[in-house]
Amino acid sequence: MNVLSPRRLAVLIALSCAATAHAKEPSTVLDAVVVTGTRTATSVRNNPASVSIVDRETIENSGADSIAELLRNVPGVSVVDSAVAGMQRIRIRGEQSNRVVILVDGQELTDHSSFGSPLLVDPANIERIEVVRGPASVLYGAKAIGGVINLITRKGAAQPLQTELGATFDSGTRGWQGWAALSGSQDRLDWRVSVSGDEHGDRRVARGPYSASGRLDNSSYANEDLSAHLGLKLDEAGHHYVALKANHHRLQADGWQDPFALVTLRNVDINPTIAGRQARIDIAEAEITQFNANLPQRDLGKLGLHYEGKKLGPVLRKLSADAFVQRVDREFDNLIRIRGRGGRVHIPGPGPGVNIPLRTSDIVMDSASTDRTDTWGASVQLDYSFHPDHYTVVGAQLLRDDLRTTKLNNITVVGANPLPPLPQYQPPFGVRSTAFDRATMQTASAFVQDEWTLAPDWKLTGGLRYYRVSSSLDETTSDTHQAGERSRHGRFVKALGLTWTGLKHSTVRAGYSEGYVMPSLLEQFTDSRAGRGIVLHGNPDLAPERSRNYELGLRYQNQGVVFDGTLFYSRAKDYITFESCAITGRCSGGDIYVNADRAKSYGLELLVEYLVPGSNFTPYFSGTWMRRQLTVDDFSTYQTDVPRLAGRLGLRYEDTIANANTWLDVFVQGATAVDKRERDIEKSGKVSRHLAGWGTLNLSVGSSFGPQDRYRVALHLNNLLDKDYRAGVDELPGLGRNLVLTFTSKF
Repeated sequence: MNVLSPRRLAVLIALSCAATAHAKEPSTVLDAVVVTGTRTATSVRNNPASVSIVDRETIENSGADSIAELLRNVPGVSVVDSAVAGMQRIRIRGEQSNRVVILVDGQELTDHSSFGSPLLVDPANIERIEVVRGPASVLYGAKAIGGVINLITRKGAAQPLQTELGATFDSGTRGWQGWAALSGSQDRLDWRVSVSGDEHGDRRVARGPYSASGRLDNSSYANEDLSAHLGLKLDEAGHHYVALKANHHRLQADGWQDPFALVTLRNVDINPTIAGRQARIDIAEAEITQFNANLPQRDLGKLGLHYEGKKLGPVLRKLSADAFVQRVDREFDNLIRIRGRGGRVHIPGPGPGVNIPLRTSDIVMDSASTDRTDTWGASVQLDYSFHPDHYTVVGAQLLRDDLRTTKLNNITVVGANPLPPLPQYQPPFGVRSTAFDRATMQTASAFVQDEWTLAPDWKLTGGLRYYRVSSSLDETTSDTHQAGERSRHGRFVKALGLTWTGLKHSTVRAGYSEGYVMPSLLEQFTDSRAGRGIVLHGNPDLAPERSRNYELGLRYQNQGVVFDGTLFYSRAKDYITFESCAITGRCSGGDIYVNADRAKSYGLELLVEYLVPGSNFTPYFSGTWMRRQLTVDDFSTYQTDVPRLAGRLGLRYEDTIANANTWLDVFVQGATAVDKRERDIEKSGKVSRHLAGWGTLNLSVGSSFGPQDRYRVALHLNNLLDKDYRAGVDELPGLGRNLVLTFTSKF
């Protein structure tokens, strides 16, 4: 493993050339208009929120095979996959992905797993990505403690018919990706149909602690995607527009056995059936010797309807409405093997009961979860201008999630010593159980936001949202829950932002925002064994997670210089974690979800670019310095899998050569060391999980040529020095030296 201290990383970055893939010219970076930050069209420069944008040109040149890879360059954003390749998700400012809202054209991708929503959209179908960093629950609903990712999909081409083709080869996975699209516009109608697929084998990594062969076993994955768009202008002026969008995405992924998952736990209870009797094996020390997780199925089907009316009158300026239906099918398999040391085995009577000490045991736990979540959603937004100095937005949103989950658990004791010399008590023996749950969640909310121009240089933006959330367990076969269990929560959340443009070419901003995350249906009503082999009970009495965030920022853009810096500080409480049933007294064995965690985060996000006068060279830096503390009762740590410093720095060159628009990037990306401490693992004597700092040298070159840039080709040479590294405990080891070749055409 390459060890890179903060000082060495700083020197390396200062001496290296780095960049993101073909970012926009500095003169336009902060002029890009985004909607997500305020729900109104506002430039990045004047936005009161911390916003970033990834445009279509960046997407086409990047060579990224997923949305998550496109977002690695955004300050404050990191990628996690929990050792399941292809199921990448986003963390923002250290917040887990289940605290980040994922939107597709403003409509939420809901997910009730503990992992958060994966980004199941093909990058070829994305026009741009808008990112809000920090709580945005006032505008975008529960779960937005970390932030919001809004994926804006593509519409029809300007001409009557356009054909697009794209292909990618990735040597790091011996993988390929291909896509094709037909689109066009005729009179008031525009349309687009696309199909894509990819298949990636086990990833190539540098030889080291994770692989002696240079291949990471069980890290393959595959995707299929089919999308359609149909839009219609309802009038000649285009003031009324309606669109129907459909998407079907399939993901299959293998799970790598992470050495960090092979931990030792204490005081584990196993309840097998022995000779027809419900027994109990208490294990004093349980060492996990095998841990495999696979995702045979993760499918998304979605149908959305959108309407937008603009220039409606002097007071009502705009009306937006949408509705959608969505289905997520998920299958998750988990195999755990435990070597137990110490404890007791209890086999009740009648007849010869048993209660004897146990020296060793060998136990296999095989679990599978099959989930289906159906979601119905609708929202409406009205934009008013009641006064020249005020622009007011009011809206409402309805969501209903219907979760059906079937869980199969197979526990087999394949060996134990000693056991009574009675034939009916000899291993293997075990228990097989199946549980079914159906639960629903209904969320109704209303919001209002006002932009008040206090003076020519001052603007105050304030917002308020009220939530009413009802959850219920409608059906269950569980022994620990009963049909009819319910929870209800209601809460106001607030946000306030101030911008000042009194300094030429600059915007100074300050903001306060609140976050609000409801416990998922799985956390409230279902029991599971996936993860550590211990039963984890749902808790219908969970409270919502809450956070408060403070920001101070400065943006500047002039004469080739771009600066966008943000200082942030946030505090959160009532985070959902788990606690032993023996401590809480709420259940008979295993663990149960509880509100116990608290978090404190603070840091600096920075983007700097400089177009050297009289040249085509642009030095660039994008990075984050951050500290994050988690506290659970008397356990507190800053070792939370968040590097103190992570970023990219480098040089980009752009020019027109032989009538071809050509670009070149040479860049270093890296981060300082990370550690992760967790209370339940620490009790077993394993203090923390440590990853050394890392840095990779990369080069990208590409060109667009032909009539109207019809053809585009790019070559990405990644990790040129073949460094062995891992960016985070919750992410797979990084690819070794590899190349990615992309080609697209449109005609």
